[in-house]
Amino acid sequence: HFFIVTASIAQPDGTAPMAEFADVFDPAGDPQKAMVGMMQYPNFVSEEWSHVLTWDLFVGRWIWLDGLKRGIFTSHSVLLCNLIGPPGLLLHWATCLVTRKGLPGNEAIDE
Repeated sequence: HFFIVTASIAQPDGTAPMAEFADVFDPAGDPQKAMVGMMQYPNFVSEEWSHVLTWDLFVGRWIWLDGLKRGIFTSHSVLLCNLIGPPGLLLHWATCLVTRKGLPGNEAIDE
């Protein structure tokens, strides 16, 4: 994900213009039209798919399974992870600390 973003920035017209990206989050505008416009940039499509696969599927699922295993409320963390990625993981870690469950360890060793 990071590699695709970094490589895209170095190319001319490699990334979607920031103004178009901002339109996706403008509730007064047409976010769907802005997203469709951004899909015209091949590097954006590659970056978006890697983001979805990494954060939404793998990290979001890991947060959910960690919450089930250790009895931690995770709905807010999974939602944030699915929306914007890394802050969802940070929120999960904060939730673990606030609930005094501690940070997740390497459970593979325990099994």
